[in-house]
Amino acid sequence: MKEFAQVLEGVARRYGITVHLQSEATAVDADRRTVTVVDHGNEDAETTLDYDVMHMVPPQSAPDWVKKTSLADPASPAGYVEIDKHTTQHTRNPNVFALGDAGSSPNSKTGAAIRKQAPVGVTNPLDVMAGRPPSASYGGYASCPLTTSRHSMLLAEFDYSMTPTPTIPVIDTLKERKDMWYLKRYGLPTMYWQAMLRGLA
Repeated sequence: MKEFAQVLEGVARRYGITVHLQSEATAVDADRRTVTVVDHGNEDAETTLDYDVMHMVPPQSAPDWVKKTSLADPASPAGYVEIDKHTTQHTRNPNVFALGDAGSSPNSKTGAAIRKQAPVGVTNPLDVMAGRPPSASYGGYASCPLTTSRHSMLLAEFDYSMTPTPTIPVIDTLKERKDMWYLKRYGLPTMYWQAMLRGLA
């Protein structure tokens, strides 16, 4: 998303970070401290990079016990439960609903996303059990709090249309902000542990 990409490109320049887009780490040589990176945006060209410290994140996927069932999306190697992205209802089994890390909806798998999916995941099964069509819809809301310095953060909020969808009135969240860093440091943990996990937010 250009609105957030422009800010993050500036952050990368400020720190002297070289960003490798559309790339995938395919091999690590721990003895030589090198990583092989394939650039999928450039005919799968391979590059070997040196590293001092490496933090790697594996590709996201559904748990194996989900992947092995007929509920999984057969076209997806990630094995997510195949659902309608708005209703969270399974595309082939109308009595099955899935959301969060197990559902195939193309949103970020974040706490902010599940917070908006959860009411849909309650309302629609109740509708189906009552003989009604699903009435609730999830628009793909996700929120990614991106720490950009020791005292600033960019709060990227967006939906399926890849349109910024800020939820905090008055504040311009399309730029790095110190108050957003305080939100991440103090507000979001409190919201998560004291409200979201208790079904209060």
